[in-house]
Amino acid sequence: MGRFAHEGAWYAKAETGKPIVYYMGCDSRNEYIYKYVSNKLWDPADATRGLAAGDKYLDDGKLYVAVFNEDGTGNWVELAFNTGRILSSYPAYGFADQADVLVNARHAADAVGATKMDRPEWGAVDPNTGAVYMTLTNNNATLRTLASTNATNPRHYNDPRTDGTAQRGNPNGHIIRFKEQDNMSTALGFKWDIFVFGAEEDMPSNVNLSKLTANNSFSSPDGLWFSKSTGICWIQTDDGAFTDETNCMLLASVPGSVGDGGEFYVDNSLLSGTTTTTGVTKTFIGGVLGESRLRRFLVAPKGAEVTGLTETADGKTMFVNIQHPGENTPAHGTAANLTLESTWPGNGGGIGGAYGPAGRPRSATLIITKNDGGKIGL
Repeated sequence: MGRFAHEGAWYAKAETGKPIVYYMGCDSRNEYIYKYVSNKLWDPADATRGLAAGDKYLDDGKLYVAVFNEDGTGNWVELAFNTGRILSSYPAYGFADQADVLVNARHAADAVGATKMDRPEWGAVDPNTGAVYMTLTNNNATLRTLASTNATNPRHYNDPRTDGTAQRGNPNGHIIRFKEQDNMSTALGFKWDIFVFGAEEDMPSNVNLSKLTANNSFSSPDGLWFSKSTGICWIQTDDGAFTDETNCMLLASVPGSVGDGGEFYVDNSLLSGTTTTTGVTKTFIGGVLGESRLRRFLVAPKGAEVTGLTETADGKTMFVNIQHPGENTPAHGTAANLTLESTWPGNGGGIGGAYGPAGRPRSATLIITKNDGGKIGL
C-alpha cells in the first residue's frame, strides 16, 4: 500500500466479486493522494472470518497516485516498476524493482508527475454517493508559492495573525472531493471539485471563496467522517492559523454532490500584494455552502485538536475525541513552567502551583446526546 506519511486509509464500498479499494493521503505538504486496488476479489464470506481470512486483500494489489487536471477531470497513474519514468535510470532516484517503488512511493509519484497537494490528511467516502472527500489541511508560502498555484490548490494569500505576523501560502486549507468514472472505485478516471475552502469570515472574497460567516468560519480541516444515519459530513480541525481568534472545532456539513457548483477564478496576484499580472487561477467549487449547509457544532478547549469521531447506529449518541488540550503549555505540565493556557477538563489531579486543584490538561472523549433524544445534527 506504499510507504509514506499515512494518516489513515478509507475504503470504498466492498462489492462481491470486485477488488477492495482504499484511498489514502500522504500527511505532508506538497505530497500526494493515493489509491490501492487489491488483486484478490471480495468474497463476502470473509466479512466474519477475521484472522482466518488473512491479509490476502491487502498484501497483493496495485498502488495508484492521483493526477488532477486543470479542467476538473483527473486520472490514476499506477506506480509500477519499468513503466513511464519509474526506471532504474530515473535521475532523482534509481528504482531497483517493484518493492523499491512501493517503499519509495513519494519518489515514484514524483516520477509520474502526480499533483502535489496542500497536505492531504484524512479522507472519507460518502456512503450515499460514493464520492471521496480528502482534507488538504494547509500549506506555506515556500511550498505553495504564487507561481505554483493550480486548479486544485488555487490560493496563495496572507492571513495575518492578530499580532500582525504574516501567514502566507494556503494557511487555512480546503477539502477536495472526487467521483470515480461510472461510479466504479477501480476506474482510472474521475471528476473533482473543491467542497469547501477554510477561511476567516472577514477575509476578501477571493480568499473566502466559500462565503463563510461567523457561524461557520474555520481553518485547517483535518478529520472527516460521514454519518450513515444522517448523511452529515463531519469536519474536524487541527489548526494553528485561526487559533489567535478561536480554537479548533467540529463542523457539520451537508455534502451535496460533485459538480453541484461551477467555475471560479482566483486572482492571487491582488491577494498576495504583488504587481504581477499573472496568478489568476481557474478552479471548480461546489455549490455555495452558506449557513444552511455548513455550521459550527462545537469548539474545543484551548490548545486542543478535535480528532476522531463515531456514533451509535441510531445516530443518537456521538463520541468525539479532544486531543492534547493545552498543547502550548511549556514542557507539557512541568510544575515549574505551568501556565493557565488550559486546565481542561478540570476534573482534579492537580500538581499544585499555578494550576491548583483543577489539574493539568488531559485528552478525553466526549459523549454527546440531544436533550430530546433525537439524532445528532438534525
